[in-house]
Amino acid sequence: MSRFVGHGRHEVTDLGELISVEDHLTAILDLLTPPEPIELRLADALGLVLADDVTSEVSVPAFANAAMDGYAVLARDVRAAAAGAPVRLAVDGEVAAGAQELPTIRTGRCVRIMTGAPMPPGADAVVPVEVTEPQGADVHIHRTVVEGEHVRGPGEDLQPGQALLSRGRRLTPADLGVLAAAGISRVRCIAPPRVVVISSGDELVPADKEPLPGQIRDVNGPMMAAMVRAAGAVPFSAGIVRDDRKALLYAFDTSLGHADLIICTGGVSAGTRDLLPEVIGQLGEVATAKVAMKPGMPQIRGRIAGCPVIGLPGNPVSAFVSFEVFVRPAIRSLQGRRDVQRPVVQARAAEPLKGPRGKRAYLRVRLTRDRQGWWATPTGPQGSHVVSSIALADGLAVLGEDVGEVAPGQHVDVQLLVE
Repeated sequence: MSRFVGHGRHEVTDLGELISVEDHLTAILDLLTPPEPIELRLADALGLVLADDVTSEVSVPAFANAAMDGYAVLARDVRAAAAGAPVRLAVDGEVAAGAQELPTIRTGRCVRIMTGAPMPPGADAVVPVEVTEPQGADVHIHRTVVEGEHVRGPGEDLQPGQALLSRGRRLTPADLGVLAAAGISRVRCIAPPRVVVISSGDELVPADKEPLPGQIRDVNGPMMAAMVRAAGAVPFSAGIVRDDRKALLYAFDTSLGHADLIICTGGVSAGTRDLLPEVIGQLGEVATAKVAMKPGMPQIRGRIAGCPVIGLPGNPVSAFVSFEVFVRPAIRSLQGRRDVQRPVVQARAAEPLKGPRGKRAYLRVRLTRDRQGWWATPTGPQGSHVVSSIALADGLAVLGEDVGEVAPGQHVDVQLLVE
């Protein structure tokens, strides 16, 4: 099992040891097995991915009905109607939406009708109420209509055998409306993946505890759990785990029963207390990698009892960027989604943007827009420990491995951090 020997600073890293961001992401995605589909009520299926094609078994509308308020008529009875010469018809009552008993319309007669109400037998058109004038028990109609006008025909929207939604589609509110219209109350979807978050490090204490000298509050645990939830998965926190083999073994062992993915922060580098590669390798398979990126060069991927494991650096910014680059696409793949990557916009640099040659740089930037388009401004110091730089960011400016620097006014791709 390989370890990260002698790395940690750009100046002493052999660029030949690095692998590309794409290669590491591909290797992670190859570890994944999507969760089994589950059947859910429509109310619980929003945002999930359909596991099956869905076909209508009914006609929608199921019956001819009025498209607007007015009078149900025989079109031939009003073909002579005009603004100055109305046709007079007798009104045989009213039909409201949901009516079960319907009068039969005869020549020279009509019925007042409401939007959505079933068309009475004999009627073949609806005259809008706006072009009519009540006259006692009769009505004056001031405009002609043709057969079928302002009538919703049976099956006009959906028909039996019609394809509604395809397997792999992420369900929207409108999709749920279509399914409900077709009388479909439950669908099979890819279950939201369950993701266990482990923060490792002897120096970590919970946010509600006052750190002693040498200790720091755990940022990654709450942040990673929130990012998991924001990505559409279900987070489970394993809490803070000490840099101890037995403690790490126990954390993994007790997490496997409710995990489709485990993510760990800290312990991925070359220090004597960086035990994650050894522990993961003892339980399953593991690979360490130096990825050509900054921040976030040291990475781990592996699998324990079929469950994929992703190890991220412990510095909060490195963990955040690594999550965006590797974990979020993995979660979306587990969801069955096709849009695994964040949207990217092109912006102009408002200030010089610098990155190391030979590595892909991810810089936290704020975005503003004017007539020229988007402008990207760094959120401040870009150190991997500067948590505030994340909170202020709208996106990650991505500088390619061969770029080095983007001068003010030049274009740069920005991976959005907002939906």
